[in-house]
Amino acid sequence: MSLSRVFSHIYQVNLWQSSESASGRGSEVATTAKVRESISALLQNLSIKSIVDAPCGDFNWMSQVSLNNIEYLGLDIVPDVIERVRAKYEKPGLIFKTGDLTRTILPTVDLIICRDGLVHLSFSDIFSALEKFKSSQSTYMLTTTYPNLSTNRNVASGSWRAINLEKPPFNFSPPTLIFSDPSDDTGSHPDKSLALWSLKDIELSPPAQFSFSSLQISVISFIRRFIPSFLL
Repeated sequence: MSLSRVFSHIYQVNLWQSSESASGRGSEVATTAKVRESISALLQNLSIKSIVDAPCGDFNWMSQVSLNNIEYLGLDIVPDVIERVRAKYEKPGLIFKTGDLTRTILPTVDLIICRDGLVHLSFSDIFSALEKFKSSQSTYMLTTTYPNLSTNRNVASGSWRAINLEKPPFNFSPPTLIFSDPSDDTGSHPDKSLALWSLKDIELSPPAQFSFSSLQISVISFIRRFIPSFLL
């Protein structure tokens, strides 16, 4: 499946319906005020000097976070988005590249940020991304999780659903740190959070088969190669 085609379509039609950010309402400056404060404190408390942000989207909200004396690499799968972000924001120490977090080999950094990324991927693609994160030998991962969710369900990549990384099939141990990310303007997921894990402590054991209609997901993924908007 061409993930680039699917997410390019999402950006082109503004599927996430924001007049401010192509990355959606959850990336608007107003909705990210609290999470930006929490991330700024985390960067200072952990003495973070290098970051990979994947997916970085259009860098709308992250541009408001102080990254002084931090080497930042933003990756996104949509070439047009990266082209615009590079023209607007790139400078020494603030670099943007096209990359697929399920395939791209990442540099070793202090912190990988993956906010609102894994929630759009199938179980299989989530494990591919996590394997890339671990193989980078980076120190920490900060990513989206929904701690009140009792059961994870599989979807075709490009769709969305909440995930709880402490539940099967991921089975993470409790995070080192967790803080609220109140950017879900629907009000249906008040437990949306960003959680910090040490990557060396994450053990990945992807099941041989996932229980939720693998055939259906495979069919949807195949169709999206040709019709990126299918069932989005």
